[in-house]
Amino acid sequence: MKQLGDKLVNSPVCDSNACYESEFKTADGPIKTWLCMTSGYTSNTTMTLDSEGLKQTLEFTADLIKDLRQDHVPPGGGEKLAWFPTAITMPNKGMIFPEPIKKTKVTKSFNIDSGEEESEQKSTVVKDDDGNIFWGWTVVKAVFIPKDEREKYPDPTNPGKFYKYRMDMKNLKRFGKLEFMDAAEELGMFEKDFKHEN
Repeated sequence: MKQLGDKLVNSPVCDSNACYESEFKTADGPIKTWLCMTSGYTSNTTMTLDSEGLKQTLEFTADLIKDLRQDHVPPGGGEKLAWFPTAITMPNKGMIFPEPIKKTKVTKSFNIDSGEEESEQKSTVVKDDDGNIFWGWTVVKAVFIPKDEREKYPDPTNPGKFYKYRMDMKNLKRFGKLEFMDAAEELGMFEKDFKHEN
């Protein structure tokens, strides 16, 4: 695959002018890809509404991402394509992913047998009157694992090997659904890569 060019275009998802378009030459012909840096939605020319590529994507994609799908004509025109929010994992930096906004309800009750108060928490996804999910972007940063602690983090795909980084799920940061670029900056996507020794 060879990159033929790239440029910024208007996003069909949110109409921002920060949609990154790339064109690649493949054995099957040219493919264009898009990533809107405002909304975080992505698509490519193989995502036509009746394509095998879309069928495979739907089979292996998380329900939330499928629920947030939008169909749009791509920048510059052409056949309507399926657009999905992206999820990005950079093992030495972290992850960005869409996450539903949830509300938590705490129910308290008194247990007559034990004589103690009990509480139960239940989280539900927040939706508008039309059933649309409220959501935003979550950034989780990678934390370097010292050599003497790596045995706690085995790599299941490589027996005998261990991760050098883990995701810090306790210190996540959230952004609005049109703040993907801010989330990407928080993750360090625009910084030059650095090597961590050890």
